Amino acid sequence: MFRGLFLILVLLSSFAFAQTEDKTTVESPPEAIRLEEFGKATNGYVKMLFDSFMVKLQADPNAQGYILNYGTDKQILMREKQIRNAIAFRKFDRSRITIVRGGNIGALKTQFWLVPAGAENPTP
Repeated sequence: MFRGLFLILVLLSSFAFAQTEDKTTVESPPEAIRLEEFGKATNGYVKMLFDSFMVKLQADPNAQGYILNYGTDKQILMREKQIRNAIAFRKFDRSRITIVRGGNIGALKTQFWLVPAGAENPTP
């Protein structure tokens, strides 16, 4: 008789333990994703890379796009003009893109970042 009760007790307790959830797992916040990094480029190449960037940005309506430009003031101005032309050409929503001047690192460089909602913004 005790053996039967013990068996029932073991079965019921194992069922109860199987139903509990592990609440200790904490989901980490999303992170910004660097999609592209490039140096000197023609207008056509910048438009092509921007098109790819735009597609990924449109796939996540809550994400923000960040473009970091590095180089001399003249190089950055020229790159910003290329990017503004690409935005205007595609009639993309300018409010979803933030352009940041990263400063002079000795060479022209541009990075396209996808920043999901809740992620930290990239910094130069």
